[in-house]
Amino acid sequence: MKHAINFRLDEVVLKTIAALAQDLHTSKTDIVEQSILQFAAKVNHKKNNLLQFAGTLSENDADDLLKSIQRDKTTKDVEFSL
Repeated sequence: MKHAINFRLDEVVLKTIAALAQDLHTSKTDIVEQSILQFAAKVNHKKNNLLQFAGTLSENDADDLLKSIQRDKTTKDVEFSL
């Protein structure tokens, strides 16, 4: 059973939902439901990709890896040999 809910959306988003519903000959509710399900699947897929490595590193190795990622993320000195 579907439940009525209230939330605020930007005018551009509302127009996009309406246009998609019209183009796809479906309801705005269907557009929102499918969008949320696709977004959730995308987020869960990313989580699963990260979780496949869970438990493979020791705590110290994992900490070192995270420090390295953080350090390299902010380092802008990159050498390219093309």
